[in-house]
Amino acid sequence: MASPGVTPQSNQRTNIKKAYNARGRGKGNLWLVYSVKTRSSWILPSDRQLIHWLCLESDPEVKSFDLAPKQIISHDGTETKATELDAIVVFKNRQVQWHEVKAGTNKKDPSNQSQFNAQAAAASKEHVEYKIINDTYLKPRIKVALRWLKPLCYADAIKDYQHTSCHNALECTLKKLQTGNIKQLLETLEDFDSSVVIGVLVRVVIAGIVELNLEKSSFGLQTRWIYHG
Repeated sequence: MASPGVTPQSNQRTNIKKAYNARGRGKGNLWLVYSVKTRSSWILPSDRQLIHWLCLESDPEVKSFDLAPKQIISHDGTETKATELDAIVVFKNRQVQWHEVKAGTNKKDPSNQSQFNAQAAAASKEHVEYKIINDTYLKPRIKVALRWLKPLCYADAIKDYQHTSCHNALECTLKKLQTGNIKQLLETLEDFDSSVVIGVLVRVVIAGIVELNLEKSSFGLQTRWIYHG
């Protein structure tokens, strides 16, 4: 039971303050995001982790993820180490990955090799893959990843509502048309608020039922979609 005067909003403010202070002297951005895929809000302490989350959220092969997992205890053969992973990712094929988001490239740094070996050994013991998500991985994905912010905002706006009638009508339209663009969908579903239609559409996109192509252009009325239901 919550203490008097404690609300979800005040808890969230407290968590944000803790995340902000935990950065130490760092001056990177702090992001509060809502994930359709996990139906949860997450606090991301850097721009790199924002891009990482957008990649996970928009990847149809990713089933779920935890962006605030418990510490992992590992051993490098000399000493015991505790690592705070940035994500535990579960794929639809049941593969599990441990992710650490770090600055830098794939160029090997001897000072970090001991830690990498320890984490890799701990991951192997748990039969999962340990993966470092660095600038080599993130930079080629930044442009497309950021294009997902706009459609995800529509889903965020309706997160507290089911919109069952709109969902059912949208599903029937998607099955009938199979492919098209956003403008066509909105015209077909003109009885519903356009922002709600887009928000519900983004939900089924994140579920992997519909594919949106944002590789060549930002999200808009001409954005193409394909039904895979």
